[in-house]
Amino acid sequence: MNKFCLLIAAAILLISCGSDAGFKINGTTPDINNGTNVFLQRIDANNQLQNIDTTVIKEGKFSFNPEPVSAPEMMVLTFESARGNVILIAENEEITVKAYKDSLYTSEVNGGAENDFFKLYYDDVVASNKEKQKLQQEGMAAMQSGDTSKVTIIRNEFDAINDADTRRRIQLIEEHPSEFVSVIILSDLVGTQAIEADKAEELFESLDDNLKEIDKGVKLNEMIAKLKSQEAAASQAEIGNKAPSFTAPTPDGSELALADAMGSKYTIIDFWASWCKPCRQENPNVVSVYNTYHDKGLNIISVSLDRASDKSKWLTAIENDKMDWYHVSNLMEWQDPVARKYGITAIPATYLIDANGTIIDKNLRGEALVSKIRELLGEG
Repeated sequence: MNKFCLLIAAAILLISCGSDAGFKINGTTPDINNGTNVFLQRIDANNQLQNIDTTVIKEGKFSFNPEPVSAPEMMVLTFESARGNVILIAENEEITVKAYKDSLYTSEVNGGAENDFFKLYYDDVVASNKEKQKLQQEGMAAMQSGDTSKVTIIRNEFDAINDADTRRRIQLIEEHPSEFVSVIILSDLVGTQAIEADKAEELFESLDDNLKEIDKGVKLNEMIAKLKSQEAAASQAEIGNKAPSFTAPTPDGSELALADAMGSKYTIIDFWASWCKPCRQENPNVVSVYNTYHDKGLNIISVSLDRASDKSKWLTAIENDKMDWYHVSNLMEWQDPVARKYGITAIPATYLIDANGTIIDKNLRGEALVSKIRELLGEG
């Protein structure tokens, strides 16, 4: 009888513990004013913040007791009149947060294996970004002083940091195939194109099946498919291959084909946008090359990645930058069919083709572009 009672007591204890399990947030803050609204938000399929619940800070504390989550997901806490947010992983655990007003990104989040794992990844990203920001500052100083050898050294160091970051993050995914944060890490690697599609696909397949089926897993799979498509397109637009043909709208609304815009000897296909600062900075150099060598058989066709709502900015930039050559655009930004055909993922991007339409060089800028055209067409 006693043993039976003990079994019932144990069962009741387990049931009560099970009913207590759920997604909870208990927060404190040493420096955010009482009466401040705190918002718990989820990141929807379009990467927009969607409000779930709102609470108010009282006596330096705040709390949320939302519905349990069916699967872990990324959420954020935002604070009225404070810049930034606190990122956390929603899981059916009690999560504690200590929020700092002037540096929300340094806020402390504890509770749950997913949050522990995310902190490991997040701290690694922050530390790496600090290193890269320092190198960028040093690189800008070296460029301003004309120290080209130091610029090269800094670029190599920057690349080495990126390579090391990628290796560490791949290892994190391989060591944590059943954790939601691995989906976040892999999404970041794919989104920044730090890895190739084949490797991304391999890592995705290594994840637990339940992670592949949640919304973020499905979206990640779509991202990998898109990356694979871009890589296939870019492989067609490689040196030695025929430049993919295209026809696109001109500023006046007519259609222009690449074949009808080619120079008698060489043509530059230039991908740019009015909002792209590096593109605009390079434009004077391209204008100089065009003015010097156009009469010797060089032509240019620029493909803009502006959006439809910014057509006037595209046209104004053409006029202001004195880009007196052929222009086309579908005004679809990164979804431009021509850009997708060439696998364009960053601008400025250029392709130099000969009279037969064969790509003979790519992504030439500054003095490299001047030297190449001079080599091909002689002194201006």
